[in-house]
Amino acid sequence: MNQSNSTEEKLAILEKRLNQTIQSRKQLEDEYQHDWTHFSNMLTQLSYACGGLDQNLDNALTKLRGLLQRNSGMELLKPVMTESEAHIQSVANQVQRNLKDAHEVTFATLNWLLKQPNLSKSARSELQRIIELSQSQHVSIMHYMPLMITLLNYCQRLGSDIVSAPEQQSQAHQKIVLKLITQLEFNGSTEQQLNLIARKLKGKLDNTELLSVLVNLLETIIHGVSLERQSAQNFLLEISQTLGVVQGTLNQSVNERGHYESENSSLNEQLQSNVDRLNASVQSAQHLETLKQEVASHLCQLNETLKEKLALEEHERQHFERTTAKLNSKLTHFEQQVHHYKQKLAEQKFKSLQDSLTKLPNRAALEERMRVEEQRFKRTKEPVSIAVLDIDFFKRINDNFGHSAGDKTLQVIASMLRKAVNESDFVCRYGGEEFVVLFPNTPIADAQARLEKACERIRNIPFKFRSEDIRITVSVGIAELQQVNQSLTSLFETADNALYEAKKTGRNKIVLASAVSN
Repeated sequence: MNQSNSTEEKLAILEKRLNQTIQSRKQLEDEYQHDWTHFSNMLTQLSYACGGLDQNLDNALTKLRGLLQRNSGMELLKPVMTESEAHIQSVANQVQRNLKDAHEVTFATLNWLLKQPNLSKSARSELQRIIELSQSQHVSIMHYMPLMITLLNYCQRLGSDIVSAPEQQSQAHQKIVLKLITQLEFNGSTEQQLNLIARKLKGKLDNTELLSVLVNLLETIIHGVSLERQSAQNFLLEISQTLGVVQGTLNQSVNERGHYESENSSLNEQLQSNVDRLNASVQSAQHLETLKQEVASHLCQLNETLKEKLALEEHERQHFERTTAKLNSKLTHFEQQVHHYKQKLAEQKFKSLQDSLTKLPNRAALEERMRVEEQRFKRTKEPVSIAVLDIDFFKRINDNFGHSAGDKTLQVIASMLRKAVNESDFVCRYGGEEFVVLFPNTPIADAQARLEKACERIRNIPFKFRSEDIRITVSVGIAELQQVNQSLTSLFETADNALYEAKKTGRNKIVLASAVSN
């Protein structure tokens, strides 16, 4: 009887150990699932960070996100990850090809300028220095290539006019280049250098001085874009390396997981076999002494098998913890990098749509808003009006009191204009001394009333330059969108024609225009 109780106690202990093993296994699986979910979320965030670089890459990353969201196995994830890596390499190659094309155009244009007979010695020296710089530092970022080519082509057109161009033509060239500079999006020292160049272009320059400034501008762009290229390439490289590390670690984990499952399954079978033999011995036992010996033998085998199973699980747990720590460290670092680039992109996007002087939306922002309002008009048929404003005799302020006075004037009028219209109205600086106001859901009569109030406020601003009181006025042209097949671009031209009529007939007035269909 005592022997039977002892056997039952041992069986109870064995059952308890089995339950503990099952609970330990479940805890390990829960931890594995939690960490896998974390890795999947991080990979999804990384894929979003790469969005917009290339359509094929976007498609591959979309498939990768879908598989991660469905908790797909490595047999499905591996080919998509391989495809993503291939597209990342393709994007890098495309950057290099665009770099090569832009570099060739730059080099050819600069060589052409060097061959012009009327170049000054200093300008020729500067051009030669730019060529040497172009040979050692290739410019890359595709976003800047069209603008660089435009500037270089402009320099080529300017070259034929170096000696004979009149002063008015030179000033027109300066305004063109100033508008181009406003489209550049740089930070740090490059941005400061561009601001210095912009200030020089606001002054009076002869053609030789203008060419020297343009050469300096090209050098600044080359240097700035080179820095941007290096930053973007480093980011792409980190993405590729991180995906490679993650894929390699996951592959290793899957392989070791399969090995573990195989060994664990074998041990489970041994445990089951030992239990079956123990049960068989209990059922078939005829003598207590024989049963005691057989049970002791079976328990010993069970104990050894359990020790092997626990050791296997402990090894698996330690390996998983090491793998988790390694990936966590890598992904945490890269998450910080992704956050940094997201912030940088957001800042660049904001700057690209804002006029740096007046802090109003710029021409690019206006074009985006016009597309939105045009689509809304087609859906709702609600009236849309647009006004073009121009500061009267603004050139006199620059000529008589300096460009700093002109800049201050633009800032004050921009602020007053923004306050005078409704909050829903869109006010932007179009360029130079021109402003544009877009009036959503507003007929032309209401837009006129708001602008009359704005013009009155502007007339009453007490401008004072060098102890001299100045009254500043604006001329305005307004038009209303009336036909579904009409675009806001054509409506803008109509309002601009009305502005021209206001300036031609005496300034300081508002002229209404009928919308002209395309």
